[in-house]
Amino acid sequence: MAIAGKIALVTGASEGIGASIARALVSAGASVVITARREGPLKEAADGLGPAASWVAGDMADAATAEATVAHAVARHGGLDLVVCNAGILIPGGLIEQDMAEVDRVIGVNLRGTIALMKAAAPGLTGRPGASAVVISSSIGRQPAAGMGVYGATKAALHYLVPTWATELAPRGIRVNAVCAGITDTPGLRSGAAHLPGLEQAVIGTNLIKRIATADEIAHPVLTLLDEDVSGYVTGSIWDIDGGFQRDRGGPARDTSPEGAHHDAA
Repeated sequence: MAIAGKIALVTGASEGIGASIARALVSAGASVVITARREGPLKEAADGLGPAASWVAGDMADAATAEATVAHAVARHGGLDLVVCNAGILIPGGLIEQDMAEVDRVIGVNLRGTIALMKAAAPGLTGRPGASAVVISSSIGRQPAAGMGVYGATKAALHYLVPTWATELAPRGIRVNAVCAGITDTPGLRSGAAHLPGLEQAVIGTNLIKRIATADEIAHPVLTLLDEDVSGYVTGSIWDIDGGFQRDRGGPARDTSPEGAHHDAA
C-alpha cells in the first residue's frame, strides 16, 4: 500500500466510522491527526492509536477549527497527504417541525465544515505525492426520506461538490472521491435506535446484504480510495458502500426517521 509514511487527517474520529478509518490508517503505517468536538473521547481515541496519532478538539462548523487542524498536522507531523472529511451530524425533522437552529447546525457541520476543511487543506496537499481526499457521505443523499430533508440535502450537495473539487484540484495533483455509506453500526446509531424500535429491521429490509454495515466495512473502502497504488486513476467518484441499498425511484419518499433520532459524529 502507498499509505505507509503518509500524514493523514480524519475528522469526527473519536468513535464510529472515523475512529475505524484512523485505526486502519495507523495499521497501514500512516501518521494520523484526528478531530472531534469532545476532548475527552478524542484524547482517549488518540491514546489508543499510539505515538503515530495526535488530536485537535474543535467544531468543524467553525472554519478556524479546520485551519488550526491543518496547521497542527504540518507543525507536528511535517505536512499533510491524506484527508478524510467524516464529521457529520444528523438531526431529523420535517419541513414544518424542524427548528431553524437545528437546520443551521446540520448545514454548518455537514456542508460548511466540509467545505472549510477542503479549502484549508488544499494548499498543503498541493504537490504532495499521492495527495488524496475522501468525503464520507450517506445513502440518504441518494434517496428522499421523510424527516431527513436537511440532512439528505447536505449529503446530496457533497455528491455535487466532490466531482467539482476533483476537477478544480486535479492540476494540483490532488484526487478527491467520496464514499456513500449505508447505515452503519456505530455508537451514534445505537443511541438513536434506542428511541426508534424496529429501526434496524426496517433498514435491513432496504438492502440486499440483509444487515447493517460495520464501521470497518466503511473504513476499508476509504483506504482503498486513499491508496494511490490501488486507486491512483480514480478521482471524482462516489462509491456506494451500502449493502445494495434499494432505491425506489419514482415511488413515495421512504419514512425512515421517526422523531427522537439524533446522530452526531462531529
